[in-house]
Amino acid sequence: MELMELLYRVMEELAKADVPIVFKGAMVLNLVTQKSNPSTVERKTKDIDGDWTGDSPTMEQIEKALRQAVKQVDNSLDIQVVRDYGEKRSAGFKIIDEYQKKVARIDLSVRKNVYSVPYISYVNRVTITGASLTKMLSDKLHAVSDEHIYRRTKDLLDIYVMSYISEFQTEDIYEIWERTQRIPGDFLHFYNGKKEIAQAYDKIEKVTNKPEFEELYVRLSKFLAPFFDKERNRDLMWRDGEWENMELAYIHNNRRRR
Repeated sequence: MELMELLYRVMEELAKADVPIVFKGAMVLNLVTQKSNPSTVERKTKDIDGDWTGDSPTMEQIEKALRQAVKQVDNSLDIQVVRDYGEKRSAGFKIIDEYQKKVARIDLSVRKNVYSVPYISYVNRVTITGASLTKMLSDKLHAVSDEHIYRRTKDLLDIYVMSYISEFQTEDIYEIWERTQRIPGDFLHFYNGKKEIAQAYDKIEKVTNKPEFEELYVRLSKFLAPFFDKERNRDLMWRDGEWENMELAYIHNNRRRR
């Protein structure tokens, strides 16, 4: 079984068992780009990422739920705990084979996530709950807003892809940051550490149609501009590769409908 199919089937089993997980990250983004992906970029992953949104569980409860889902898909596989969750630390697990070799990783934060929407898994057409694109974008922007950017170049690539597949409003992103109390950094490392970011970006593997770094950097420079601006303009909409004032966006929408 191909790895991505295995991971989607595990997610499907968790969904069918009503395990309180809101999935996020590359696995959810890949479901969106199955329908339309003007960027043509595809990034494979070995991870399932999500938020456990139910009452604070024990590690044993999470492990049991994951093991049952994995065993439903392939009885030869198992779950192994890598890291207990704590404040600002997700719970970490490995899916392992009969030889104790790591097959994939599962990372679950234990926190509420009210920004969830249904997605359809392309494997067995099962509905899973995933983070909205705007919520995932807000998380990825937060991740690259400070010195951690040099270890999060995969997030830069995901932001690049997301900038092609959806419209976004700055007001929505700031609202999520404020509601979740996850205020981003100043993005100075993106603008001042271009050389180091390029070196880290070159090391990303298993990406189909990976864009040249300069192409990615130019587009993201434009996309990140409202968040770098100290005035933090909250009245903009991203559409067709440009930021537009919301009033102008409203006028353009009305014209398109005529």
